[in-house]
Amino acid sequence: MDCPNCLIPMVPEGDRFYCPACPRYALKGDSAEDIEEHEIERRLALSLLNSALAPRDRQAMEDKAFTDAMEALMGQTIQTRGCPNCGGTMYKTVDTDENGNPTNESQFICNSCGTMA
Repeated sequence: MDCPNCLIPMVPEGDRFYCPACPRYALKGDSAEDIEEHEIERRLALSLLNSALAPRDRQAMEDKAFTDAMEALMGQTIQTRGCPNCGGTMYKTVDTDENGNPTNESQFICNSCGTMA
């Protein structure tokens, strides 16, 4: 079975065939039209996913701008990392001077399990 886009043989894997050069796939017995229909469906799914996630991206940018402005006013920054104990998010506050340079740091504390590091 050849990829109708790349015109190269598709590689079998399980019950599907994959093009090694592009994201197209085929099921056993698919025609070239079926393969292209799968690609149209894949692109539509990605487009819908991007549309669904776009408001989150905008909100994340707005949150970051707000946090940056508040940190500048407070003279502190908040750093995060993963908790080695439970996989939750650990936070620590870093006091900064007027130029944003660290002056004092606290310990990381996990918001899920309370682990301190």
